[in-house]
Amino acid sequence: MGKQDIYDNLAENIGIENFKRIDKKKQNRKDFFQKILTVIICMVSITGMVCAKDISIKIYDNVYGGGNGYGKAMSEGYIEKVEMDDNISNSIIENEETGEIIEDLETKIKVEEFIMDDFSLSATFDITLSDKIKDAVKIEDIWNVSFPDLVVYDENYNVLRSDTPSAYNEFCKEKNIEPNEEEKWFGSGENGPLIESKDGNHLKVIFNIYIGGAYYPKSKKINFELTEIAISNKVETMQGNEQLSLKGDWKFSVDVPEKMYNRSSIPYIQKSTSNKDFNVTKATVYDTGMDISMKFQADKYPERPSTPEIDFWNSLPKDDELKSIDILNYIQKDFRKTPEYKEYMEKSSKIWEFEKYLVNENGEKFEMTVGNRENGGGYIDENGIYDFYAMFDLTKYDMTDKITLHVNYHGREADIILEKAEVK
Repeated sequence: MGKQDIYDNLAENIGIENFKRIDKKKQNRKDFFQKILTVIICMVSITGMVCAKDISIKIYDNVYGGGNGYGKAMSEGYIEKVEMDDNISNSIIENEETGEIIEDLETKIKVEEFIMDDFSLSATFDITLSDKIKDAVKIEDIWNVSFPDLVVYDENYNVLRSDTPSAYNEFCKEKNIEPNEEEKWFGSGENGPLIESKDGNHLKVIFNIYIGGAYYPKSKKINFELTEIAISNKVETMQGNEQLSLKGDWKFSVDVPEKMYNRSSIPYIQKSTSNKDFNVTKATVYDTGMDISMKFQADKYPERPSTPEIDFWNSLPKDDELKSIDILNYIQKDFRKTPEYKEYMEKSSKIWEFEKYLVNENGEKFEMTVGNRENGGGYIDENGIYDFYAMFDLTKYDMTDKITLHVNYHGREADIILEKAEVK
């Protein structure tokens, strides 16, 4: 079938002339939220390509936001009080909206507290601002602080934090080292920074980075380098209005304590399961939590509703210019509001949801961690097998020789006994 035939069929089936009459500027505009929704809808319909996250409304006490496991490790001493001198830079502050500049500011930064495990790194920065900065902003009114160009790297030039691959390559050029994105650039996510306190000229800011699907190296020294501190003194500045940019040159390092660079993990193996359809494939305990991977048969997806217009669009060749997200959005716009489509989406989302928790031999219950990094995901393959993974709040400080994973997947239950493996 030629392009003209396809076009004619499309015109006949969905009234392409209506689509063409839409202002071309609107067609070309990137409707971010609508496209993201469409991508999610398409992903949900393709088995083996979906990640699902469980969301909890729990509120955790520790200010680092790492979850109960993180907090437990901290309470057991898995945190370092850092003794270091201030790193001082002669800096300027610029109002990016007005262009106003104040010079000759002495700005100090040091690390006060530090935590690092296999998946996250947290530090409390103690920032001392000059009295002169009060001509530009009242310290008590500072609402947000960020570090746009902060680079975090270790003694082996493993770069744990650098915004983009291009920023990483610039860093390598500056340090005269060969870039190696695959092994040396970790592409961390970031939680915060969060202002912990404002006291006089001091700002204490918590900075968290995290990683998923890999492990941080067992670094012995962590280096921090930055030339800018972005300051917002009211909520509106988060949208770019009256943003203040404090510019200087700060370089400082933290010696990682032995308990962190010599950290180890403890593997567990499945000893038994009360339901042979549910099995743990991997279980490991760390200082700040326990990772679990398991497999089981998921429910079947409900049949996806459709319309003649959508069926026609689906029949078009993949490389055809008419096979665009814009056209699919157009023909699905009203259909997404229908009761049958909403029911389909509700049933589809429930496929990923189920109850799970750990119990140690002391009878203590541990749920899935809600912390710095995304947690609780997986995929369902073409045979409907759910490959699920998550980190729970159980840590080295709570582990016992045997741990029970309880699962309830839509009424199908299993108690899986995990036993500490012998480490050779």
